[in-house]
Amino acid sequence: MNYQDFESAWYLGLIVTSFFCIMLVGVYMVLRHLRELVGGEAGGMLSVMAVGAGAFTFLFLLGLCLALLIGIVVLAGG
Repeated sequence: MNYQDFESAWYLGLIVTSFFCIMLVGVYMVLRHLRELVGGEAGGMLSVMAVGAGAFTFLFLLGLCLALLIGIVVLAGG
C-alpha cells in the first residue's frame, strides 16, 4: 500500500462528507417548511413528494459514494 491509495481514499472521504452535509441541510430545510407545504394549496402530496425526493437523492448519492469507496479498496488490494 502506498500513499496514492490513501490520497484517493482521503479525497473520496471529503466528497462523501460534503454530500452528506449538503443532504442534511437540504432535508432540514424541507422538514422545516413541511408544515407550510401541508397546509398550502397543494396539500399533503407535495410534502410527500418533497420528502421522498430528498430520501431518494440521499440514498442514491450514498450508494454512489460507497460504490466508489469499495472500488478503490478493491483496486488497492486491501
